[in-house]
Formats: sequence, C-alpha cells, structure tokens
Amino acid sequence: MKRCFLIILAFLIVASPRPALAAWGDGLFPDALNHWAAEPLNFLGALDIVRGYPDGTCRPDQPLTAVEAVVLLMRATEYTVARPANLKIDIPAGAAWAKNDLALAVQNGIVADEELRPFVLLQPAPRYLVWQFLARSLKIPLDRETALDFSDAAQVPAGAVPAASTLVRLGILRGQPDGTLRPLDTITRAELLALLARMIEDGWLNPLPARCLEGWVQAVRQDAGRSRPLTGSTGFSGFRTGSPLPGRYIITLSTPGGGSKDYPLATNAGVFNLALPTPFALENLHIVAALNRRNELAFIKAYEPRQPGQLTASMGTVEKVIQGRSLQLVLRDLDHELHTYDANWATTVPGGLLSLKQGQWVKVALNGTAAWNIEPLEVKKATGTVETIEDRKLYLDKFDKNLGNVFLDWERARLSSKDGTKYSGIGLKTGAKVEITCLDWDKVLEIKILK
Repeated sequence: MKRCFLIILAFLIVASPRPALAAWGDGLFPDALNHWAAEPLNFLGALDIVRGYPDGTCRPDQPLTAVEAVVLLMRATEYTVARPANLKIDIPAGAAWAKNDLALAVQNGIVADEELRPFVLLQPAPRYLVWQFLARSLKIPLDRETALDFSDAAQVPAGAVPAASTLVRLGILRGQPDGTLRPLDTITRAELLALLARMIEDGWLNPLPARCLEGWVQAVRQDAGRSRPLTGSTGFSGFRTGSPLPGRYIITLSTPGGGSKDYPLATNAGVFNLALPTPFALENLHIVAALNRRNELAFIKAYEPRQPGQLTASMGTVEKVIQGRSLQLVLRDLDHELHTYDANWATTVPGGLLSLKQGQWVKVALNGTAAWNIEPLEVKKATGTVETIEDRKLYLDKFDKNLGNVFLDWERARLSSKDGTKYSGIGLKTGAKVEITCLDWDKVLEIKILK
C-alpha cells in the first residue's frame, strides 16, 4: 500500500500542470504583458528601478503612496549612490523604511519639509503631488507662464500649476486621451513609471548609464546546449534526467562609444517593436537596450534596419572626440582642414569612438554628415632626406627595408611642420629632412618636414 501511494505521488508531481512558460520576448513581469505601460515597466525593471513582488508581478495598476513615489523617483536619479547629509528631519514611523531616500529628496529640494507628514507621505498620492516631485528633480526654473490647455486644468492646485506647466512644456506630461489631466486622481505604479521612463528617454534622468545601450545588432548566435543537473528519479524538473539545457542567445551589439561587444540575452527579456518570433530577427536592427545586473540584455526596443545611403570617404587624423549628449569626431583631413562628424546608433568603430587617440589615423565613411564607419588605419613610417623629386615620385636618401626609398603620388599627402600643424613654408624641396607616414609606398598620407 505504501509503495502504491509513492508511485501515485510521483505521478502527480510529474504530471501536475505547471505554469506556462513565457514566450520569447514577453518580459519580466507576467502582469505587464499586453499592459499599456508594458514597455516602460520592462525598461525600468531591467534597471532595477521597479523590482516587482515576491510572486514575480509588478502590479502596474496599484495606487502609489507618496513615499513609494519618492523612492521610485530617487532610484531613477543619480542620488541613489549618494549619502544624505546629517539632516534633522522628522519622518513618520510608517515611512522609516525609506528614510535614506526621503533625506536625499529633502536635501535636493525634491520633497518639501511640509510634505513629510503622515497624511501626505503614507496616503495614496494624487497626481499633482507627484508632478511636483518630478518637476523639482529637473533642477530648472519652473514654468510660470505656459497655460495648461486641458479641460480640467482648473482642478490643478495653484501651488502645483508651475510643475504641471513645466512637465507639459517639456513633453513629459501629456494628459489623458480625453484631453484631461485628472490631477486629483491617485497615481498608479504604471503611470509614474511611464513618466520616469519618458524623463530618462529625453535625458532629464540618467540612471545607470553603463547599463543603457543604443546601437545595432551585428550578429545573433546560439550557444551549444549545456548539461542539465541530474534530477531525482521522479524527474521533478519536468525534463528527462540529464537532458541538455537549451543554449543561450548571444547578441553582438555595436555601439558608437563602446564598439562591438557580446551580451547574453536574458531568458525573460522584454522585446518590443519586433514581430518575428526568434532573436535572429534582431540582426542588423537599430535597438535601444538595457542590461540587468547580470550584464544580460533584459530590455530591447527594436527600430529600423541599418542601411547605408550614398557613402563618401575621408581620411585624416583624430583631433578629438567630443562627449556630450551625443558623440562627435573632429577630424583633421589631408588638407589640414578640421571637420566635425556626428556619431549615431549606426556609427561603427572597432573598440568604439572612446578608444580613439588624438593623432590616430582613420578612414571615415560618411552617410550624409554622420559617421557611418570609422576604420583605424595601420600606418607605416620612413625617415630620411629628400634626394630627388621627379613629378609624382619622391626619392629618399635612405632605403627602408619595408617601404624602399621611392614614394608615389607624394603631392597628395598632407604637408606638415614638425609639430603636426600645417607647414607654412614655400613647399617641399630636395635636401629637406622628412618623416613620411603612409599606408604603403604608393599611398602617402603625410610628409612632416623635420628640418
């Protein structure tokens, strides 16, 4: 009888229904699937700004208290790594768990002293109050002139009007489909997270910049399957004992700043704007992505494929790389003229733009005015004294074992002084001591007149 019971129990364990596995690209949270805010929920989930509940859900339509709203905002700012000053502030007992975030918020002018009251912090937060927190975090003068063109604008409390006007003018606050703001309604998790994601997208917030990537997918491959740990004799895993695990997908992503790198695709990645059912559909697409704490791609939003227009080429040396909201390359060409080229998601550089050094020789393929591909060049150098110049040929007095002593089409090269600036003399003459930089004897890039 006992043996019969164990056999029945084993059958029930193996055969009992299990939760359906999420389809590829469904994302981090099962209750965010097909939700209107699925995209921001998964983006901020990948960055650990929203962390979900023990049951794996994120409860997007759950109302937020003011203290919860402050904590989510602080996670989305650079303040999360800071330590608050020793401020003497009174925090309600029910908000003690968020003491550090509240202290930082007060210290940075995001939360006012009078808002540290139980009936404010611990109650479901009206939208207008959260708008004030968001607007103060921008660290810009609030808009006191732009009118709120919404049918219920009169319901916005007077003290919150500048915050609402600022967010509307910046395109962060857009109102409801029916043309209302509903300022007195309680804000939900999804509504706040959608606002935070918009602020990050527009550059007002910059959490974990090293984990936010934009570029194009150069390749997708799948690792070979790995060995599955052995299970008990009843097969509690639901698979055959010792059966192989499916291989991971590896995404080769090219970004303008960092170059080409491989990233594993998280098994619960949220993928948006992609209709085809496998990760191989990502190849050659422009993507915006976020890495989780395990350095896996956990959020991907796909856009257009990488396709060049009519490309033109330029060669020269790197003058500098400018880092702003976008990257730019300043190039000194073969005529000593400086050109500034924008980099965008499609710009490809082995090792990334940030690896380029001043004075490095590169070939730039241009797609319009933007850099499409930047190829570092392997140059060769030879020194000597100019012995003879015969039309297109230049002869040195020394024979270089790799290049010889004859250089063709020398007149196309950049003529420079010893310090690399444009040569101000009359021109190249015999008897001049020079350093020649070239790709080969018939592809001269620069002639420096040393003496």
